Amino acid sequence: MAGFLPNEKVTLEDLLYGSMLPSGAEASIGLAEYVAGSEKGFVKLMNEKAQQLGMKNTHFMNTTGLHHPKHYTTVKDMSLLLQYALTNQEFRNVYTAERYSIKQTTLHPEGITFTSRMFQHMTTSALPGGEIVGGKTGYTDEAGLCLASLAVVK
Repeated sequence: MAGFLPNEKVTLEDLLYGSMLPSGAEASIGLAEYVAGSEKGFVKLMNEKAQQLGMKNTHFMNTTGLHHPKHYTTVKDMSLLLQYALTNQEFRNVYTAERYSIKQTTLHPEGITFTSRMFQHMTTSALPGGEIVGGKTGYTDEAGLCLASLAVVK
């Protein structure tokens, strides 16, 4: 959960950051409903895009990444998706953000600040010959710990 409440008025940008940084399922579903009218409609678009990108071993069942027996992917397919997504500058900005704060809303007068789970417990982003600049973590009991990251090699 990112912390958004029912009927809270937020921007699409807030939903993007809420979906990516703290892995807010309610933000992912809100985005899906805005774009396609429903989560089911958006999942259909996700599967169509996966096919267009050549993701041969992927099938989505939800927007949250939560476990479903027919929801699966591979490391190779996720790398294809990430390469495509990083060509969009707005996605890149969200993907590489360490923190983001939404402005105040009627339900959150102080706003909400999201911290990237990718960077939350890292003591350094340095790698031999490079630096980690972004990433998305995930976890389910069935899949365990998951990570898709971006590094700049110098």
